[in-house]
Amino acid sequence: MEDRKSSGKREVLNRLKRLEGQIRGIQKMIEEEKPCSEILIQLNAARKAMQNASIAVLKNYLSTCVAQAASDVPPARMEELERLIKTLIDLEPGGRD
Repeated sequence: MEDRKSSGKREVLNRLKRLEGQIRGIQKMIEEEKPCSEILIQLNAARKAMQNASIAVLKNYLSTCVAQAASDVPPARMEELERLIKTLIDLEPGGRD
């Protein structure tokens, strides 16, 4: 069975590969002089995808590194910490919509 760290790494890499495809698509839209509104929609989607990748990295860190250091912390407490950090990220200026 695959461990958490490998699973988290694969998830982040998959997210980044999809993001790379989104960015290439946006570049093509600009080259083809697509409407600004369409480009902005795709840029916003890419920004959200990048933020979700950042959250996945943080979640992976919490579930591996921090969990190892705090092995006596109950899983429910770790899940609460993950939710609080996600909420904090959402509250940041320019954060998730």
